Amino acid sequence: MGVLQFQPELLDQVAHRLTLREPNRKAIESVLLRTSDHYDVQEKTEPYECIVDSATGVGKTYVMAGLMEYLAGAENPARNFLLLAPGRTIRDKSVLNFTAGNSKSLRSMLRSDPYVITADNFNTPATRTAIDDPTITKLYIFTVQALTTATGEGRATHVPLENLGTSFYDYLAQLDDLVILADEHHCYRGPAFSRTIRDLKPQLVVGMTATPVRADESLVAFRYPLAAAIADQLVKTPVMVARRDDRSDIETKLLDGVNLLRYKGQAADAHSDENGLPRVNPVMLVIAQSIDEAEEFRNVLDTASFDGGSWIGKTLLIHSKLTGDAKEQALADLQAVEDPESPIRIIISVGMLKEGWDVKNVYVIASMRASVSEVMTEQTLGRGMRLPFGKYTGVEILDTLEILAHEKYGELLAKRKVLNEAFIDYGTYAEVRRLADGSSVVRQKTVESDADVIGLPGGGGPAGAGVGDTPGASTLVGVGSDGQDAEQATPSEAGAKTPSRSAPSTPGVVDVETRTREAAEAASGASGAVEYEPLPDRAPILIPKLVSVPQFVAVSLNDITDYSPFERLGRTLTADYSDELKRTKLVASHDGRKVIVGTETAADTVVSALPLEIPLSVTQNALVQRVMKVKGVPNRQLEVGAAQRIVDHLIKAMGDKAAEHLAAFVDRCGQRLAAEVARTLRAATNAQVSYTDDVEILALSKTRVTRKRQLAGHADGAFSKTIAFNGWSKNLYSHAWFDTEPEFKAANAIDSGKNVTVWARLHINDVPITWTSAGNNYNPDFVVIEEVEGQRTGWLVETKADKDMTSEEVVAKRRAARRWANTANSSPDVDITWKYLLVGEQDVDDAQGSWEFLKGFGQ
Repeated sequence: MGVLQFQPELLDQVAHRLTLREPNRKAIESVLLRTSDHYDVQEKTEPYECIVDSATGVGKTYVMAGLMEYLAGAENPARNFLLLAPGRTIRDKSVLNFTAGNSKSLRSMLRSDPYVITADNFNTPATRTAIDDPTITKLYIFTVQALTTATGEGRATHVPLENLGTSFYDYLAQLDDLVILADEHHCYRGPAFSRTIRDLKPQLVVGMTATPVRADESLVAFRYPLAAAIADQLVKTPVMVARRDDRSDIETKLLDGVNLLRYKGQAADAHSDENGLPRVNPVMLVIAQSIDEAEEFRNVLDTASFDGGSWIGKTLLIHSKLTGDAKEQALADLQAVEDPESPIRIIISVGMLKEGWDVKNVYVIASMRASVSEVMTEQTLGRGMRLPFGKYTGVEILDTLEILAHEKYGELLAKRKVLNEAFIDYGTYAEVRRLADGSSVVRQKTVESDADVIGLPGGGGPAGAGVGDTPGASTLVGVGSDGQDAEQATPSEAGAKTPSRSAPSTPGVVDVETRTREAAEAASGASGAVEYEPLPDRAPILIPKLVSVPQFVAVSLNDITDYSPFERLGRTLTADYSDELKRTKLVASHDGRKVIVGTETAADTVVSALPLEIPLSVTQNALVQRVMKVKGVPNRQLEVGAAQRIVDHLIKAMGDKAAEHLAAFVDRCGQRLAAEVARTLRAATNAQVSYTDDVEILALSKTRVTRKRQLAGHADGAFSKTIAFNGWSKNLYSHAWFDTEPEFKAANAIDSGKNVTVWARLHINDVPITWTSAGNNYNPDFVVIEEVEGQRTGWLVETKADKDMTSEEVVAKRRAARRWANTANSSPDVDITWKYLLVGEQDVDDAQGSWEFLKGFGQ
């Protein structure tokens, strides 16, 4: 039995760069642990295959990107990744996800910098150059059909290519570090896929799906069920809506849907405007069972007689029978539905919108004549579960997905438990256990969830405990007006757990008038938002506006103190290059019906030419010069000495054959050494930015807008996220509102500070601080101006939960904020001293309302 191999520090770095959600980090860790257990501990040799079963909308693309980042940055890096898609739609989406310039691209976060190879470019000279470079990470993105069959779409990948000396398929099979990422794995698993796995002999196969088939249950390395995702507020809460009365005509059902859609739109506009966010246009997805039925729905919606003609020109019909220009236009409109300028508000679909359509602004799904059992599947729900604002807003109507059911309300209640039973209710992940003898083993841990996808009527349900151990559940809502609730939650059904954090209150069973009134009140409140201007008798808050330039910042090679990566590289280089060159030849055979053309390695070998007798000192100097040419390394004598030190470690690790190997392969060794140096430097400069010399001093004068309820005063214990508090003596504005109780308490302490002259609760983009080289910004909670003996100090204050105080993200943001303050203080145009203060929950409590104590406790 071998030793488990896992680099938690590397995974921490990857999680930081990609800002991974915790379930996605656990998914990557589970795959890595199970893979190492397979090869390193159990010492098996066959390819390892596993499945990541994660709820739709949680972010499987980030899991795939994170796996590639980790494996490409590991001690023995993988350089070849094959992303398989079930069809062209998902393939094209995947290409955009890893291509610079696309709004959804992850490219700027990827240190591996993969060269993307597709069916369009796999046979080009540029791709051949990338393939031949062992320092370049390659990401091959193909449909599964392009590899599992040698005919049709797969013909091009199976014919011999002069450029490669073999077929592209056979080239992949020759790779010894191939990792396959099988997106929507459930769509194509089976004999053909299994045969392809046997042929390609990958090191690792990871299937990504939200709905694995039962036959693959043993392959599941990680599971994060939909109930847990709802509980953790990573997706919308589904709300099933049914009528109590007997009305079942098409016009009534569609009117129920567009009324909800209208109110959601008004609330979304208000939330966007209030928080300085791009507007989101809620969309309704209408599910039809046939093209005739879909056209019937459109004919109702797209007329002046329906809802005053409000939806004319705002519907999109999409089905598999569309052809030519009509199909291309429909697909273009579908892809653009998230664009704020898109006129589409209602999409009528006939069985086309399944995997691969990943928009976030679907807020209503209308099943019309389909049974709710057909609609309440993870594939269909997945079209509307994603969060358009990236997180829960606290506005109930914006955090839910309404599913308009075909069944009557009473029938729906009777089906609730049966429907819930169709969803998996437990999570699983891999963990490391240390045994009594000191050895480490991988074990699979199962976490039961007592949350339901379809929650109890009455607004709530049992606290959930999924992989993320956070409570919550969806709920069930009825529309109509014929009397009493048909089901009540008993204490035993409701559960005894207390949620560990508050969640928006989702309504229970209500009739259509009540639900419509509640939605209308939410929309009315949105349209009746109050504006707050800076108070004229308060001192102005002048804040430096710094222009950040995220870039690779020049650092010193002397910052490198860990030489083990270069020593590992030296040992690898001596093992990588053989003195024999293999020859590949084309061979033909006959199976009685047709001639089969293939390739094989020739039995004879060609001994490479003897290396030139180049002195070690010459190749050593060449490697030093190659290191000095790495981007960001200053051309200074002290850097040359550091480069020499790195090369010395490399050569020492190469051993007695260093001179011989370097004489033969100095160029390749130089490339790989430079790549390793660049990776090491990037680790030190990942979150760095530079600033231009232009500093502009701007007054904080933005109008604050909110529809929160006003309250006179701000006494301790009065905190609520729904209240705008008044009665401040030093706040720039008359009212302030807060996301957390520690923020509220910190504001009370700041307002009582004897030397504080003015302060303000900061909103989005008031003081954006760039904290990653990818350009991610963050905004502190407060700005505080105080004056002591004529010396003025500006404080940027951030409050955090105690458990997050030492997280890599919080530490990186603190570092970036202090860099911002140092930069501001270096400008001759800034006449006060800027500082940054980070405080935790306990710091706020211990300060007991004192600004002076809060400063002393903070970091």
